[in-house]
Amino acid sequence: MITSRKLEIYREYDGMADLWVNMGKRKSTEISENDFYEIMNLLQVATLLKRNLATPDLSEQIRRRLSEATDSHETLQVLLEMA
Repeated sequence: MITSRKLEIYREYDGMADLWVNMGKRKSTEISENDFYEIMNLLQVATLLKRNLATPDLSEQIRRRLSEATDSHETLQVLLEMA
């Protein structure tokens, strides 16, 4: 589950997985490697939604996926803003 704190950590490392692994992973147990890559994937599909590049059916699937992957409406909004 993606939380606002996990998004915060992701932003601290500018979405750079290598930087997080080399520097941040040892400092944080709040986010896993799987969480980090899940955020990357969610941002990719959120970009499709935000830029209106998806069909209506795909847009609905994306909305559902984003909603299921985040812990709250606020976290979902932050994720969409990041996209």
